[in-house]
Amino acid sequence: MRNYLYLLFLFVFVAVPLASFAQSTNIATTTLTISICGNEIVDGGEECDVLGETGVYSQTIAGRQCTASCNFGPYCGDGILQTAFAEECDDGNNDNGDFCSAICKIEPAGSGGGGSSGGGTSGRGGSTVDLGDTIINVIGRGYPLRTINFLLDTESVGTVRSDSSGRFEFSTNASPGTATLGIWTTDVDGTRSITLNNTFDVTQGAITNLNGIILPPTISVPNPNVNPGDTILISGQSIPSSRVEVHVDNSTIVETVTAGTDGKWSLSFDTSRVSVAQHTLRARTLTGNPPLRTESSFSTSIQLFVGVDGQATLPSDLNRDGFINLIDFSILIFWWQTNGGDSDPPADINQNGRVSLEDFSILLFNWTG
Repeated sequence: MRNYLYLLFLFVFVAVPLASFAQSTNIATTTLTISICGNEIVDGGEECDVLGETGVYSQTIAGRQCTASCNFGPYCGDGILQTAFAEECDDGNNDNGDFCSAICKIEPAGSGGGGSSGGGTSGRGGSTVDLGDTIINVIGRGYPLRTINFLLDTESVGTVRSDSSGRFEFSTNASPGTATLGIWTTDVDGTRSITLNNTFDVTQGAITNLNGIILPPTISVPNPNVNPGDTILISGQSIPSSRVEVHVDNSTIVETVTAGTDGKWSLSFDTSRVSVAQHTLRARTLTGNPPLRTESSFSTSIQLFVGVDGQATLPSDLNRDGFINLIDFSILIFWWQTNGGDSDPPADINQNGRVSLEDFSILLFNWTG
């Protein structure tokens, strides 16, 4: 009986308080994973851990090296084009016969890379897999209802007609590799556009899409030789209802007009805004609004000769013989530093009332010899 009472005492006064303590106490734990680069163990966050390797470029996945920060250095097969190490391609493996060789060099069609000339089961690296057609597909906008011409590596490959909004779409077969596609047309007045060239890589067995092509506008003037102060009409054709920017002398002067629904545009330009000299005119098309505004390339550049008395020769041609040479230089020197008074000196090319360095610079700019 005494032993029973002793055990009951121990349970009430010792076991019960200990159980209550265990139930009422919360213990927080944190687990830390320590990554040590250089312990030759690939810890969390490390790609590799190899002592003595410097991460130099490798031509194979198997031979890739570890850097001092425990990441792999560049290698053929990492899916990243390492042009600094003369890689021409990188498809993420070291296999031949898939258009990118085991050492990351492009395999041309017919060389075992699945091209049509390497077909069949015989021959080294031949493939029986049909990779489909190799196609270039072009979607763009130009002048409405015009014939759009296409040149692939300078060879004509076809034409297509744009719709009333200037939209066109064209497809052609191509060979894999680097290609240059030229696009040009003529406007409703017969003025030829610039040839818009795009250079890109063509993938074997796939469709290479060129979207958002915008043909630059055409530009022309009725007569390139005008009198100082004359107003001339600069015109051309563009995408219907687009904005056209006309740039004079490397954007010294920029004017904007809106093309009509037929794509035709025109600008009246006062030549008194420019000096007596030869000037360069060019234009480009703008579509959309910022931040989604799209600009075309510039058109063909044309020359505008703002001369004296409407003569068809440059003002620098002081003796009007069709050449700008030592004879004109001698005439300019004869009149050097002469002030015109009531009339300009004969050698005052820029018509500012005296013969000076500005006239000399214009003469040298137009020099023909």
